[in-house]
Amino acid sequence: MELGWVDEQGTVIGKGFKSPSQGAATGLWAATSPLLAGRGGLYLEDCEVARVTDEQGPVDGGWVRAHAVDPAAAARLWELSVAATGTAPLS
Repeated sequence: MELGWVDEQGTVIGKGFKSPSQGAATGLWAATSPLLAGRGGLYLEDCEVARVTDEQGPVDGGWVRAHAVDPAAAARLWELSVAATGTAPLS
């Protein structure tokens, strides 16, 4: 309420915000859509797979930067995470 995004009843009033059902839609789609079966490491937005752009390209409206979906960067992040947390890697 203090930031003006919701009213006293908890209704979202801020411009550009999604309703709870709209906010949940992409996650639900990701979990249940046969179109995504066997596909991992995707960025999703508004029930669509985000398109990859370069470092100067857009990042809104369904786009994701190339470095965010780089398999080598993901592997390195996983290694750092395992080292930092002391957990065993998944087999």
